[in-house]
Amino acid sequence: MTGRVFALTFGLLLALLQTGYFFHLSVRLTAAYPSYLTVLVGWLAGSAVGLAMARRHGGTLRWIGAALLAYYVSYGLLRLFPYDLSLLPLHAVAVFVCGIMAGVFFVEARPLLPTAAALFFWENNGFVLGWLVGFFGYVKGAETFTLAAPPAVAALAWLIRSLFLSPPRNRS
Repeated sequence: MTGRVFALTFGLLLALLQTGYFFHLSVRLTAAYPSYLTVLVGWLAGSAVGLAMARRHGGTLRWIGAALLAYYVSYGLLRLFPYDLSLLPLHAVAVFVCGIMAGVFFVEARPLLPTAAALFFWENNGFVLGWLVGFFGYVKGAETFTLAAPPAVAALAWLIRSLFLSPPRNRS
């Protein structure tokens, strides 16, 4: 049961970060395809790298911190230098770091549920919920929501993982 709650919560976190990137880049950089492609390509590339490196450099809880730091650095750059497309590669790197966290999560969380299908089911439910919460949260709370929600959900995911789930096995 706790593995499902962790996967659901983590899916919620991933979606909140992704919607935050979409809204921040669309509002403060460009609402055209570069913002969308930056998030899409950066996230997918980061996920692939996270899947590959999770066994050696994993630790979902560590990557939560790195992802949140990258998220706020990207936001800070957008606030300091709005509409500066020359900084798009830096935003892509920030998204990439969040994607690594997603890939590491899937490797580390796989033993928590009986099948990979169950892991994807619960994480995807959290992700869909996160997109809905992210959209309505942005409509009602704008940037305040996109800045406050990710660390709150990250803290919840960290709490669930560290208190209720055994540490990951070393698979070297």
